[in-house]
Amino acid sequence: MKLWLVFALSILLFNATSAGAITSAEIIKQTSAALPSCLHYRVLGVCYWQYLGFTNTTPYIEHYLPDVVVSVFDKPDSNAWLEMHDSLDPAARIAEDNIVQGLTGDAAGYGRHSAANLNEQQVFFNAVEVIGNPALGVIGHEGLLPSTVMPMMPYYQSMLDAAMWRGFPPLATPEQIVALAQDFTRRIGVFPITWGGAFPIEGKVDASDEAKAAAVVAQRTVNLLSTVVPLHVYQGVSNNCGEACDASDFHENDENTQFQRIYPEPEASCSVLGETLNYGDSSLMSKAKGAYVWVVWRHYKGCIQGVGKYMGRTG
Repeated sequence: MKLWLVFALSILLFNATSAGAITSAEIIKQTSAALPSCLHYRVLGVCYWQYLGFTNTTPYIEHYLPDVVVSVFDKPDSNAWLEMHDSLDPAARIAEDNIVQGLTGDAAGYGRHSAANLNEQQVFFNAVEVIGNPALGVIGHEGLLPSTVMPMMPYYQSMLDAAMWRGFPPLATPEQIVALAQDFTRRIGVFPITWGGAFPIEGKVDASDEAKAAAVVAQRTVNLLSTVVPLHVYQGVSNNCGEACDASDFHENDENTQFQRIYPEPEASCSVLGETLNYGDSSLMSKAKGAYVWVVWRHYKGCIQGVGKYMGRTG
């Protein structure tokens, strides 16, 4: 492991106490606890490599990796991930205020829409951040395919993408038009169970409750990482994990993209969002106070890197 990562993680572990929040150390702990359930390691065959006239072999395998952490929150000061709340968020909030005021002249607002308006009682607005999972730097890599994600790297911050995330015209108008056309085919969940639309990629969600709205936002933003979407401010992730090695796209309703909730009420298992009618209950939402955090596990398949030139595989 690189020395800078060891140093950074040791600081996070030393400071791993905060009431009502989750720390990077706790994220590592919760990710590790889910490895038996979420890794799904399987040997598929054998890969062949040629070097100096000799042939060597490595396993052809598939498994999942806990690539990113998605933190969803209903206002800038309620991010449950403590280190992001204290480090990235203050500067991002200043940038967001400048963007919103420059476009509208008004301050950036947050939260649920008016409860007095019957047409808006189930409309929620959230902020979100997608960060490389710190656990990638500490879980064992022997015998596993390499992640294409860098630990602790910010891949998306909605506050820095404020113009598109808030759906301001004219920038966001084309995407909103596309969303109308895709609303029947790109839903999170399969009819009759649907939690919300995968498009547009913005913070406003019409959902039956706060927990499902947060989950829809989480799915939208991880989808963004493996999709070319114009005008959004984000860092995409590669699907190429090496020679003869590929990672799946992030996508809704796909077994290759699985979510492990780690805040509130952490789970040690993974699932596809939108598979059940009931996701949040009053107890969960009371503990959440508008903030939810997931680890997103992505499917990888390929050859463990061998010595020399790749010649092919069986399986």
